[in-house]
Amino acid sequence: MKIIYAATPDFAVPALKSIINTKNDIVLIITQPDKANARGNKIVFSAVKQIGIENNIKIFQPDNINSSQSLDIIKSCDPDLLITAAYGQILKQELLNIPKYGCVNIHASILPKYRGAAPINRAIINGEKVSGITIMKMDRGMDTGDIIMQKEIVIDDNMNAGQLHDELALLGSMMIEEFLSDVEGNLCKAKKQDNSLASIAGKITKEELFINFNDDSVNIYNRIRGLSPYPAARCFIDGKILKIYECEILDGNFNNKAGEIIYFDKSNGFVVKTRDKALKLAKVQLEGKKEITDKQFIIGYNLENNILK
Repeated sequence: MKIIYAATPDFAVPALKSIINTKNDIVLIITQPDKANARGNKIVFSAVKQIGIENNIKIFQPDNINSSQSLDIIKSCDPDLLITAAYGQILKQELLNIPKYGCVNIHASILPKYRGAAPINRAIINGEKVSGITIMKMDRGMDTGDIIMQKEIVIDDNMNAGQLHDELALLGSMMIEEFLSDVEGNLCKAKKQDNSLASIAGKITKEELFINFNDDSVNIYNRIRGLSPYPAARCFIDGKILKIYECEILDGNFNNKAGEIIYFDKSNGFVVKTRDKALKLAKVQLEGKKEITDKQFIIGYNLENNILK
């Protein structure tokens, strides 16, 4: 079977490796255009492109996958199937009609919940106990196509977005291999989504990165782990941005105001008051510095103000 794989980030790499290990022929990898690194002095390949290069697979990086040029290139491959995984663009109907068996997507949620760009982050931020992978037949909507197969995974209370990402990426790789073992049979089992149960997992905004300490501890805790390790929850300390990667909820009767630092010493760690309880900020990163533990931060930082904003 001739397959086109459209994907970009690390999440899509295990599935690509699984497809490569099958007897199918990946005739083309479509991935987002190369970008410069943060300093702008080096071009960075997507994780998927790097795997494609290592396996001598043809790479195509269009700005618009639905352009006439893109469609011509895709048609010239005469694909049986197009598989996407966190590619980053919505495919129009003309493109969806090209492959013999259509297009399928590996999506990191149990659809119809968490359609959209940030299902992993949103699930943890919202305190969900279960996530999973959906293999779906693509249509013109955003993650609205028929469900081919689904498998769930438990979200541990201590799991952050990075850990869930890695587990779901591995699960997706196993599921796409299972799907490819009987494409026609699995496509016949596809079922419509219940749109009444749908929810949207939109991109994380810059405003959402900042913590409101006048919130319940559990909500802040979920936000921190739901944004860890990237893009990272944050606040201001002495006018500087402090990213927070790991924290712990502390019970106790604290009379401090929300956002006020309760402890900042080697014995007790870095503890801040929330609306109802307190949080020990266990791993942090001051702007321009490296990620370190709270005790390392305490040793090396001269606290000027005892309020986090």
